[in-house]
Amino acid sequence: MKKKWFGASLLVLMLALAGCSEENVKPEEKPKKEQTEEKTASDETANQAKIIKNMQENAVELDPKALEADPKAYEQKIIKAVGTVNSETPVATGGSFELKVGETDFKVMNFTMSKVAPGSDIIVYGNVKTGKDAKSGLSLINATYIE
Repeated sequence: MKKKWFGASLLVLMLALAGCSEENVKPEEKPKKEQTEEKTASDETANQAKIIKNMQENAVELDPKALEADPKAYEQKIIKAVGTVNSETPVATGGSFELKVGETDFKVMNFTMSKVAPGSDIIVYGNVKTGKDAKSGLSLINATYIE
């Protein structure tokens, strides 16, 4: 009989403890995954906008004649090259195209997500690489942003 009372008491105690712990413990609220992702995406967009604005404000206008006279004139500088796409086929990310700035052609390495169409007037922000393209002999621009 003692075993029955002990077993019944233990059962009642276990049920009481289980019931108390469920009622009193509130689950910790976690931020919703969607809200976190939206915040991260909006932070990234805001950061990219700041970088682009900074680039536009600090870029030096590319003068092909000055570059030809002194190839190191634009070293360590962000350049702004305004010109016309001089390629026959559209170019996507990772491709290259020719850009006519004034009377001078440049080979542009497209490191952006932008596609460019032949004959388009565009503005390229990036940097001038020292040396020339091996195949075409044109000066090189690494494009990091295209308008």
